[in-house]
Amino acid sequence: MLRLHGVQPSEDDVAAWMQEGAVIRLMVSETAGKLPHTMLVNFSAVVFAWLCPHKSSKDLSI
Repeated sequence: MLRLHGVQPSEDDVAAWMQEGAVIRLMVSETAGKLPHTMLVNFSAVVFAWLCPHKSSKDLSI
């Protein structure tokens, strides 16, 4: 599971990226203790995306 940082994509954005097979740059972190880093995701290879809100003491991220 990855935490997204910055501008949060909508479910429709993710669905469109999957349909188009887009390659998207996302700012992510694996756990709360790790610093965010850039990851390129090839959505043509993504067959399932689970988006769930995560609330920390600082903000709400998807």
